[in-house]
Amino acid sequence: MKKSFTIIFICFKLLSCSSGGDYNKELSGGYFFSAEGSDMHSIISHFAGGKDIPSNVISYDYNNDFIIAKQKPNKTDDPIYDTNPIYKLGRDKIYFWLVINKQKICLGPLTENEFNAEKVKYNVPTDLQFEVVN
Repeated sequence: MKKSFTIIFICFKLLSCSSGGDYNKELSGGYFFSAEGSDMHSIISHFAGGKDIPSNVISYDYNNDFIIAKQKPNKTDDPIYDTNPIYKLGRDKIYFWLVINKQKICLGPLTENEFNAEKVKYNVPTDLQFEVVN
């Protein structure tokens, strides 16, 4: 089963290379960052069906244990997802996400205060810092 996911992931990566302006980067824990098209529709996805961080990821950082992401949601729900997150402060705000790889947990969308509390709870290293996604 894992072999089929690997083959599908490799095919996805090969097909995505042919589109000008598309960008993919493997992160950690089976996640990858993907920016598609000229408007840079940016997501962080799990290639084996884990919880995705939907558009539009504007910044992220990662190590072997964690992924942190900052997201400005699209104005409307994205039809590619079976379920869409609830943005309690509205879609015009910035939200935060935390992936804990060892426990296979993806937390978000979080407010900045909730995100900072989760970072303390899970001992996220302070050297993980947000960088602007190009």
